Amino acid sequence: MIDSLYGSAAQELAQRPYIIRAVDPDTTVPRPRIHVGMELPWHMSENSLTLLLVSNVPMRTPDQALEAWLGGPVRPSVRAAQDRAGVYIQLVTSPSQAARNCLRGLQGSCRVALGLGDSTGLDAWYPGALERRALVTTAFTDYFDHGATAGTLRFCVSGSDSACTSLLRSLPPGALPKPLGSDARATLAIVALQLGGRDAYRRLLADPAAAVGRRLASAARMSEDSLLAVWQAGIIASRPSAVVLPPFALVIGLAWISFFAACGLGSSRWRVV
Repeated sequence: MIDSLYGSAAQELAQRPYIIRAVDPDTTVPRPRIHVGMELPWHMSENSLTLLLVSNVPMRTPDQALEAWLGGPVRPSVRAAQDRAGVYIQLVTSPSQAARNCLRGLQGSCRVALGLGDSTGLDAWYPGALERRALVTTAFTDYFDHGATAGTLRFCVSGSDSACTSLLRSLPPGALPKPLGSDARATLAIVALQLGGRDAYRRLLADPAAAVGRRLASAARMSEDSLLAVWQAGIIASRPSAVVLPPFALVIGLAWISFFAACGLGSSRWRVV
C-alpha cells in the first residue's frame, strides 16, 4: 500500500525505520519515562495496526504550501471507496454552487471548489445570496447570535444579503468553510499519484514554488483539466447505492397503517383531566 502511493520515493523509508514497542495494557508495572517510537498494545488487531502504520508513514513531509492545501501530509487510504463516496456526498450537500457545478462535470468549478488557482475565498466559493445565507444559518448561527452581531444575524435570516456578507467577512482568517474538505483534496492527490507512475511523488514535491494544480498535473503527467475529469468521474462512480425496499415492505407498511387506524376509530375519545 505504501509503495503503490509513494513509488520510488518509498525507498527513503529504509533510512526511517519504524520503532514499535509492544506493551501489556493490563500491567501495573510503571512504564519508562523516556518514550522511543510508538508504544502499542501487544494484542492490537492486524487491521488496527495496519491503519496506524499507514497513517504514520515517516515520509518526507510536503512543503508548507502543499501541506496547507492538503490539510496535512499525503497518506495512503485504507478505505478509498468510502472516501470517494464521502466526497460525493459533499458535492451533493455543499451550499456552494461551485461544488454542485463540479458534480455536473464543469472542471472550472471543480478547480474553484478544491481551492486550486487564485479563485478562492467568499466571492469565489459562495457568490450567491442564497449560498451565503445558507452558510450563515447552518454553520454560524450560534457564533453570531450574541453581542453586537445578533442584530445583523436577524437581518441575514430575514433575507438581507448585505448582512450575511458582512457576517461572513468578519470571520477570522481560515474560518470560512471550504466547499470541499481536506478529504476531497486528498482523494485528488491520490489519483494524481496513482496515474503518474513510480516517480509521481517525487515530481509532486519537486517545485514548491509552483501552483498546487500545476504540481498535481505534473505528478499525474497530464493536464490539470484531464486530471480533474478523471477525479470527478471516480467520485461519481463511487456514489452511495440507493436503498431499495422489497415489494412486501409497502404491503407491511399499509397493513400497520390500517391496524393503527382501526384502533383509533374503535377507541373512546381521549379526555384531558
